[in-house]
Amino acid sequence: MPLDLSVMQPEPFPHPVMMRSDLYPRRHPSREEEWGICPGSVCGALRALVRRCREEAKRRKLAMNILSVAGACVFGLMAVGVFWLAVEMDNSALQASKSSCSIKP
Repeated sequence: MPLDLSVMQPEPFPHPVMMRSDLYPRRHPSREEEWGICPGSVCGALRALVRRCREEAKRRKLAMNILSVAGACVFGLMAVGVFWLAVEMDNSALQASKSSCSIKP
């Protein structure tokens, strides 16, 4: 009777497997590879330029949003300060013109 190998399953290897690439340190990618372009490629350079411009535009938009929120906060604080000053001035004017029949401490 022949041995049927199709039903046999291989046993898992009991030790962790080390790959050949693990033996050598990984090199750092060049700037062009980091930006996702092929070295010397005009089209890739244009893509990288467009990507950098978009990233810069996102940073500027974030900065403008932060500055606009800060400006709104400063405007609100100034409005509250002016309102408080007007109330205090009105209160001091009322205190100065008390009638003589008021109870004195």
